Amino acid sequence: QIADPETCDQMYESLVRIHTNYYKNKYPRLKDTSFTGVTVQDCKMILATDILKQMEDMKKGTWKKLRERFYAKKSEEDLK
Repeated sequence: QIADPETCDQMYESLVRIHTNYYKNKYPRLKDTSFTGVTVQDCKMILATDILKQMEDMKKGTWKKLRERFYAKKSEEDLK
């Protein structure tokens, strides 16, 4: 049994509007950019986990990269 059917119905209707992009369709944007001028595709690319990992790797110095690579190989050999 539902304690408050009216509240439940309101929540359901809200979820339906979110799912069907009701407000996106009701109030379409003129351009698909933000105040920074970055497009949706650029944001998706930046937020992708693979890209974030690549950016972190780019920030590392050469010696740190080499040390991590050789340390990982050494650990694998120790496990054998």
